[in-house]
Amino acid sequence: MTIGIDLTKYLTSADIAEALQCTTKHVNTLRKRGELRATAIGGMWRYDPADLKAYLKAQKGAAA
Repeated sequence: MTIGIDLTKYLTSADIAEALQCTTKHVNTLRKRGELRATAIGGMWRYDPADLKAYLKAQKGAAA
C-alpha cells in the first residue's frame, strides 16, 4: 500500500543561501517574489531541491 508521501529531503533557507552564495535574506526575497518556490513546514520555510534546480535553470536561461 502506498500513501503518496514524497520523502524528498527539503532544504532550509541556509542551505539555499549556501548553494547560491548569498544571504538568507536574499533567499527570503526570492521566495516572496515567487521566484523560488517554498513550503512552510512547522512554521519554517523549506525548499524542494527540484525547485532550486528549476530556479537555477531559469536564471541560466535568462542570462543567455
